[in-house]
Amino acid sequence: MNKTILIVDDEKDLCTILSDSLSRDRYRVVTAFNGKMGLQLVKKEKPDLILLDIKMPGMDGIEVLRKIKRMKKEIVVIMFTAYGTLETARKAMKLGAYDYVTKPVDLFLLKSLVKEVLGKASKSITRGKR
Repeated sequence: MNKTILIVDDEKDLCTILSDSLSRDRYRVVTAFNGKMGLQLVKKEKPDLILLDIKMPGMDGIEVLRKIKRMKKEIVVIMFTAYGTLETARKAMKLGAYDYVTKPVDLFLLKSLVKEVLGKASKSITRGKR
């Protein structure tokens, strides 16, 4: 069975680009355009990996991360951040995010990170804190 990736980002164009690219690598990709929708899909789709934007209107990525970790602590979350929110990304790491990727997203780097995460046998992955 293909691994499922949930992308939660309010930038629909980015979601489309990432979804298309990751689907070509044979991942099953679902997208959400806000935190509330993302949390609903975590319950419904049971993703293996979540790509989560920090800056979103309404519920931000940090709050979504907190709620995801309460629902399913072992789920792997990679955060997206703009340059100005690196401190927030570090905070996300302390809350249990696996890593973060800066925007604009380097597709090669992101796909390597996804492959690294989903290639591991263990579901309880913890990356060293930066």
